[in-house]
Amino acid sequence: MGMKWKTYFGIVGIAFLLLLGYENNVFANLLNQGEQMKQGEEVEQVASLEESTYLNEEEDQMNDPLAQEFTVLNQTENMNSSNVNTDDPEERKDEGIVPTHLSIPAIDVDTQIEKVGILDNGQMGVPDSTKTVGWFEPSTKPGNTGNSVIAGHVDSYKGPAVFFYLKDLEKGDEVTVTDKDGEKRTYIVKALESYPYDNSPIEEIFGTTDKKRLNLITCTGTFDQETNNHLERLVVYTELKETEQQTKEKQVEKELEAPQKVEVNGTFVTWHAVRDKDVIGYRVYRSADGETFEKVASVSSFERKNYTDPDASEYTYYVTAVDENGNESEPSKKATAN
Repeated sequence: MGMKWKTYFGIVGIAFLLLLGYENNVFANLLNQGEQMKQGEEVEQVASLEESTYLNEEEDQMNDPLAQEFTVLNQTENMNSSNVNTDDPEERKDEGIVPTHLSIPAIDVDTQIEKVGILDNGQMGVPDSTKTVGWFEPSTKPGNTGNSVIAGHVDSYKGPAVFFYLKDLEKGDEVTVTDKDGEKRTYIVKALESYPYDNSPIEEIFGTTDKKRLNLITCTGTFDQETNNHLERLVVYTELKETEQQTKEKQVEKELEAPQKVEVNGTFVTWHAVRDKDVIGYRVYRSADGETFEKVASVSSFERKNYTDPDASEYTYYVTAVDENGNESEPSKKATAN
């Protein structure tokens, strides 16, 4: 069992190393065609992708009615850029933790985590003990976006090992990893998949993803006496559990506040800004009879909160706030000239 584990993870380790060096498409070429992309071709593809992404962003902005209606500061800025500042701790990216302990209550797993990586001989390291598990250190840190991977033995010649009951997990079960300082990340089981030992989807398990995953892997299936190997590999896909605060925010629909202190003085209609970071602008409406209103202006959030109308004294006005998702607040209180 031990030698076959090392052989299997050696293959996985080599494949993942190539993934880090040549991007995900190399896996398909390596596994299916046995060919590698030339570096110059890869650079051209990356440059082409970046240019395409930039052009698509420009096109999206041109087709976005909100972008046409309101001028938004930094609307083309990458929100991960150091040029964009946020004072909200919830908005900051979770860089993840270095896991040292694994807990899976549903199957009574409570064990230490060892760091494993790619050895000098190209093989992926695995824990010597059948009672502990190994976190593949080149993978994503738990809590961060991407695939974090933890592997453990299913059995040995002495009997069941740490991941013997991994196959009994069900959707909704929780998996928790903890670092040396006690900081935790809890994941929810989303799916269990079994793959042939020599044809596992390396990219799906180890590759890039926009989800925050923790993938648990072990051997499963029939044990082949001739090859001294289990014929399948079990992968348990889990995703990071939302915090209580995040859940509350999703459950409670946010109501956009209407502008306050709308006044008409001379030729000016003025109002106070809505203190909401998602507000991108305001719409001004007027009515000659106080009943039927029409929109007469759109004012971006960073502009002065006023609208000039030479005939302002003849109309009734109200103002609404608009957020970045296109949601519009209820009308403010109606205002007429004093």
